[in-house]
Amino acid sequence: MKRAAVAALALGVLLGGAFLWARLFAGRNVGPIPGGWLRGEVATELPSDWSFANRDPYLLVESDAWTLPYSASVWFLARQGRIHLLLPGFFGDDLKRRLDDDPRIRVAWDGKLYDQVAVPVTESADASALLAPVIRRQFAIEISGAVRPIAGAHGAQLWIYRLDDPPR
Repeated sequence: MKRAAVAALALGVLLGGAFLWARLFAGRNVGPIPGGWLRGEVATELPSDWSFANRDPYLLVESDAWTLPYSASVWFLARQGRIHLLLPGFFGDDLKRRLDDDPRIRVAWDGKLYDQVAVPVTESADASALLAPVIRRQFAIEISGAVRPIAGAHGAQLWIYRLDDPPR
């Protein structure tokens, strides 16, 4: 019995240490566990057009809205020169709550960190124009014609944020 208790305690300490390392020092999410501070050189100049970023399916972002930093890989699309984050409700709600409290966000790209400000996109026409390319890229599904509701997706959430340059 004593051995089982020691083994359970050791396993708990090991898992807790792994979680703490992932949460604070990994610099990116580790599976479902969000990461901590991103590493890299802070860029002094922001790209005027982010279209080059569309070659990758995910974007690494960091929010420092609350006590601990929160970094994660998120869906995105560069459209009209700006980055748009797409946060599905099944994994984007933590980041959404943070952005609602503090819209400042940091983007990691090729070893550089870019400070941005997240602005919610609420117009359905803008959302529709963003969804088809992202779905095509993420799932290799071609969508044409009008946007139609998906059967069984009642209550599904998707939040979209456009990233703008921070005020100087």
